[in-house]
Amino acid sequence: MKRNQIERIKAYETCEKLKQNGFSNKEIINQVIKEYSIPAGTIYDWLKYNKSPFGKRKIKYNDSLFYVLGSLLGDGCAYYWKKRDKYMVHLVGEKEFIEKYSDKLANCTGKKIKGYIDRNKNIWNHKTWNIELYQLLKKAREKKEIIINLLNKGDYYNNSIQIIEGFFDAEGCVKIINEKIRKTPKICLDITNVDFELLEIIKRLLMDSLKIEARYSIQKAGISKNGTKHQKAYHLRIYKKEHIRKFFENIKTIKLKSEKIEYLNNWLNNGK
Repeated sequence: MKRNQIERIKAYETCEKLKQNGFSNKEIINQVIKEYSIPAGTIYDWLKYNKSPFGKRKIKYNDSLFYVLGSLLGDGCAYYWKKRDKYMVHLVGEKEFIEKYSDKLANCTGKKIKGYIDRNKNIWNHKTWNIELYQLLKKAREKKEIIINLLNKGDYYNNSIQIIEGFFDAEGCVKIINEKIRKTPKICLDITNVDFELLEIIKRLLMDSLKIEARYSIQKAGISKNGTKHQKAYHLRIYKKEHIRKFFENIKTIKLKSEKIEYLNNWLNNGK
């Protein structure tokens, strides 16, 4: 990233912090000028007209943004194209996931971008060139405490639900445990990721927002049957029936496919 652009973004973030702490516009302008080589007129525009160094569109911190962030933390990446000095956020997944993500993203950026399919791999992709979203994802990955700070920017409960939903759509699975000793197959919810610290945040949000208890199991690093290597992974699982019921009452995930709904209803209603 160009030095001037980095400085402008840091100056803008300082403005936001000072504004949240109750400083007047004049105090903010004077403080930012002391720290950065940014014209007073530019700082005034940020404060007075809600402009930003990220271009014409500024991300809205609504609940849709937290779905987007949850999805990206689960299965997204931030990419800098040095040749053109552009910043991209990339997400992969199934068609239904990408379409839902695209709608949520439009709600917080004001611009509708459709996904597309890579027919060679039969995987859907979504790419957006947005420096503010790029910066947000990079920061959230590098300093996880930023995620909790962001959740408090609005309705903590709704924001938490959305980030859980996005993360589950990206990394979650509705498992059917059909053992011989069971008359009615059991349901288990499984969220898998290699980042334990990130899963700890999801576990905390499940408890804080829904009083849902989740437990870990660990998949060791190794080589699968087809010869591919895999990293050490952590599985965050929900087993209790009342917790799974509460999960689906509040989380509208794409991972509950039509063929699994009957299994879920049978198990929740004790096979009746």
